[in-house]
Amino acid sequence: MSSELISTLKKIIDDVNSDYVTKKILPSEPLVIELRTTDNESIYVEISENGLRMLDRFDGRPESIVISSSENLVKLLRGELDPVKAFFFGKVKVEGSLDIAYILYEKLKDYNRVRKI
Repeated sequence: MSSELISTLKKIIDDVNSDYVTKKILPSEPLVIELRTTDNESIYVEISENGLRMLDRFDGRPESIVISSSENLVKLLRGELDPVKAFFFGKVKVEGSLDIAYILYEKLKDYNRVRKI
């Protein structure tokens, strides 16, 4: 797994979990998103009212699976790659709920907007 992807995700998780206002808008029911690289390596992220956490493994079925190269996943997390355009140009694939993936995108967009201020 890309160390840049893991460190970017850990930073986002730490930032979100330490910000009461951001945590307050997270869903009350836990959601699990799988970020899968094109090398078939996966990171699972649980999103709930308790914040974000990275899971070592997940035995259930995630609500959404976002598949792309490690480089593009990092760009998505940092807000450097528009997920809608990336999806339509085939740089990103989504399995499962597109709605959940879009919610994740909206939360990351809000996070990146606040972070850049």
